[in-house]
Amino acid sequence: MINDKQLEKFLRKRKRAIKNPVKYARVFEDSKNDTRYYIEHGRNDRQQSYNERLPFLPWEFLKTEFGIPTDYYEMSAQSMLIQEGSLCSNTLSHSLCFAHINCIITYFTHKRYVIRFDREREGGVSPDSVFYLVMAVILQQPERAEHIFKLLQVGYPKLWINRSKSHIGDFIILLFDAVKGGKQLRPIVDDFAYADIVARWDTDDLQELTGYLTQLCDDQVAQVASPPSKMYFEFDNMNWQFTPYAALLLLALRAERGLPNPDFSHPGFGNITQLLLDEPVAPVEDELLSQLLACIRAQGFDEETLMNV
Repeated sequence: MINDKQLEKFLRKRKRAIKNPVKYARVFEDSKNDTRYYIEHGRNDRQQSYNERLPFLPWEFLKTEFGIPTDYYEMSAQSMLIQEGSLCSNTLSHSLCFAHINCIITYFTHKRYVIRFDREREGGVSPDSVFYLVMAVILQQPERAEHIFKLLQVGYPKLWINRSKSHIGDFIILLFDAVKGGKQLRPIVDDFAYADIVARWDTDDLQELTGYLTQLCDDQVAQVASPPSKMYFEFDNMNWQFTPYAALLLLALRAERGLPNPDFSHPGFGNITQLLLDEPVAPVEDELLSQLLACIRAQGFDEETLMNV
């Protein structure tokens, strides 16, 4: 259970987060220049690595061109949620368009890493990548959810993901695996904090479910309020802190299967059940992203092919 001091600090940080998109706007605009450079030249200016066994493809070096817009649109959606109390699905879908491609490239490069260097690339996947999966689920874009989950499913036991001290990322991966019927993954951490929730995600006891949702939200509030030394670093930047992604995932996956959900509110996040969407949200792809995708597809990028390497 969170204490008053943690909640007060969380709410102060939450209020300040309204201005995060403005603070990040210059970085976002600069990333557009990098994207335009790539579209014009078919490469970016960071391509310095070479490997004799397996040469790099130019789009393998696309990191900030996808990562920065992902962050900008997500923090913009977060700012709108704080101000209006509702999920800005259009902006979140815009973020997901960039995140989805980023995950495919990340999966492909990690699969090739073993061939190039004879070892797994441990810690190469950002811990906040788990939230891309949640976005795909709550926006009801199942194909993208499956692509993103494959990166996490393959990478989790191989230690690709740069974990923090939080178990919330583990929970998101393991819950999705359990709900989808895979149940192939096991926690890679001792004393996994959410084993009961993963095992009982489909409970008919709404009081029990309310307890699970409270636990997830309380833990997120406490981790956001904690100092960086606690190493909850998926909650240590301008993104992901003030949207209750873990709780939303549990509610959304239950709703997909026609299971009842409580009308759940939390002092840090407000009414969470009301954030669920009634209809799928279409992908939002702007002109610059369309041009970039056309460019890398001409260079051999294909989503389905790459997810099956």
